[in-house]
Amino acid sequence: MNRSDLDVTSAARPRNAGVPPMEVQQDARLVVEGACLRYGELDVLSDLSLSVGGTEIVSIVGPSGCGKTTLLRCVGGLNQLNAGEIRIEGQRVEKPLPTVSMVFQHFGLFPWRNLWNNIAYGLALRRAPKEEIERRVGEAIELVGLKGFEMSYPHQLSGGMQRAGLARALVMEPKLLLMDEPFSAIDAQTREQLQFELLRIWDARPTAMMFVTHSIDEAVLMGDRVVVLAGRPAHVRAVRAVHLPRPRDRSIVSSPAFINLREQVWHDLFDQPAANGARTQ
Repeated sequence: MNRSDLDVTSAARPRNAGVPPMEVQQDARLVVEGACLRYGELDVLSDLSLSVGGTEIVSIVGPSGCGKTTLLRCVGGLNQLNAGEIRIEGQRVEKPLPTVSMVFQHFGLFPWRNLWNNIAYGLALRRAPKEEIERRVGEAIELVGLKGFEMSYPHQLSGGMQRAGLARALVMEPKLLLMDEPFSAIDAQTREQLQFELLRIWDARPTAMMFVTHSIDEAVLMGDRVVVLAGRPAHVRAVRAVHLPRPRDRSIVSSPAFINLREQVWHDLFDQPAANGARTQ
């Protein structure tokens, strides 16, 4: 049996079958426990629990409109739960926390500010010292590969807008990075390039990350675990551990382990579960 066969077998073998997602990650930086959210008569989240470790990427996939972005906004403190609890490093989330950065689908860069000033904006709001702002902004720009474009404006950056949005989040040195389909609005070639750029950045500066996407391939490529949501209301249908080595490059997407796991997540999304509740693999 070769290495690829071993990887496929490992990815396919049930791990901790029947264990709730809360118990999968013991040293969690983020804990979502029994989250429920209702808008009027509409239940959006129902008894939803998951966790993210200190240097773990957890990908979130689910059908359109099932509540993925709503969940992310709750973790970011932008929406409040009706029941349940969200904790980041033990602190209950009741408002946006300075240790959390969020990258939205539309990056919201200020068109009248150049790249440097867009990235420095959050630090300036916190009244960080000028020397610290210069150091951290310079490091963030270099990390995302935009050195030399400091004086450029958003409309001049093209595909670099995604990098700029990421740099603005990273410059805050977050303990938790929330990504809401950051590559959904760009062409396929640029999207693939930025996926591996984000992986490179994470390898250089690992942190806890919750990555929401519609793409099964992207979820598997990015994640250490893939959480599959079903709804409505949104609840955890399945949790899949991603047994793929890091760092990851393009060769990983053609490996038997990747293909096998992608198929498992596909079935988690589109096949009805055998019983109520989450399946953990």
